[in-house]
Amino acid sequence: MGTLTIGSAPARILARVLCAALPAILASAHAQAGEITGLAWHSGVASVAGEFIVAPSDPNNDDVAGVSPNVVFILQKNYVGIGPVDIEFTVADTGGVTEYRIEEGVNNSTGLDWSGYHLELGFGVGSGFVKAAAGGGLDFDAPDFNSPNTFGPFFTGLPPTELDLIATGFMPHAAFASGILFHIDVPDGITTFTLRQSPIAVPEPTSIAGLLIVLVLGRRARREWRIAR
Repeated sequence: MGTLTIGSAPARILARVLCAALPAILASAHAQAGEITGLAWHSGVASVAGEFIVAPSDPNNDDVAGVSPNVVFILQKNYVGIGPVDIEFTVADTGGVTEYRIEEGVNNSTGLDWSGYHLELGFGVGSGFVKAAAGGGLDFDAPDFNSPNTFGPFFTGLPPTELDLIATGFMPHAAFASGILFHIDVPDGITTFTLRQSPIAVPEPTSIAGLLIVLVLGRRARREWRIAR
């Protein structure tokens, strides 16, 4: 085989081909970076449907103000019992931090009214779930919280924290909440992370009565102790 020398016709042709292909190669590599590449859900109290991931149009957009253009849809979680749903995402390194918005719908088929909804970030699923460490880069748009969180027609979000979003309100049994939207910062250096979501049931009247009895008995015991002294 002859030697390919600089300046020869084959070398010039190869150089032109490489120059022409380089933008496409770089664009392809860029498109593959920064993506949430997949998800799987784990639950004994709900079914999940309508989940799909849109390739990020703006990777490495950490701390974007307003709604992020990078989106994951989970159109329905149908709860038939009170308990967590763990959605585990697979992740590719981004060369930075990519902010995603998650858009969801939630259906209450538990037979109970809800007084709140709790979202957490961590790793693992089920009994192996571990809350993420503060300052690790995986968070609900911390520290500036300059992208919106909305919880549909039934709940109002409390002030967000790094690893928790809690909404309060009243969602009756058989209701469906659309328009749930929140933001997650996804850092380099992890291959998976878990979004845990749990409805909070309205306490039953018997539970409230029992709590009141405990409080009354506690006050009485403290009063009798002070008198005895």
